[in-house]
Amino acid sequence: MNIRTFTGAFSGANSYLTDDGAKNAFIVDAGEYDSRLAKVVKDEGLKVEWLILTHGHGDHIGGVDLYLNEFEGCKLVAGEDERQMLSDPDKNYSAAITGRPISLEAQLWVKDGDELKAGSLTLRIISTPGHSPGGICILTGDALFSGDTLFTGSIGRTDLFGGSMDALLASVRTKLFVLPDETRLYPGHMGSGTIGGEKRNNPFF
Repeated sequence: MNIRTFTGAFSGANSYLTDDGAKNAFIVDAGEYDSRLAKVVKDEGLKVEWLILTHGHGDHIGGVDLYLNEFEGCKLVAGEDERQMLSDPDKNYSAAITGRPISLEAQLWVKDGDELKAGSLTLRIISTPGHSPGGICILTGDALFSGDTLFTGSIGRTDLFGGSMDALLASVRTKLFVLPDETRLYPGHMGSGTIGGEKRNNPFF
């Protein structure tokens, strides 16, 4: 499994391009269109099967439409409780963040425990509300894409539409901290880490 990180120059959000080593790939989050990511897909002949949104805030969705147009057959995936945020630019803050209102409809709405396949990779959906109503994390192998639920040394903010500190802390404790300590953490912002490192060092727990 190959995981490559692309941090948006304007959004500051991480997008992840992951493939199974046999041309099957998926993207997690798309704060903005990144020509570097598109070049890797083209140069390596990858087939991007899914574009999965960990949540619907504007700094994670700005590049969705361009990627879907570029990568034939790629389907947009989001948590089923994120419908309202994704469809409403006032709730996803897209105009303020990207300069244009964005309204999206996922082609596949997922819930806790659902699984997707990308070639030989199995992607398990973990529902983690708190930062947003329908926030999700994605676990494949020993890699966890945590969006804005859990950062290295911090957690996502909860003062935006549908946010809840109690729900966020519960999501991390009951859904993420039960994973093996060696699980690698790939968050929506900042650098990577491990679940064990966050259990030991994250000041919110």
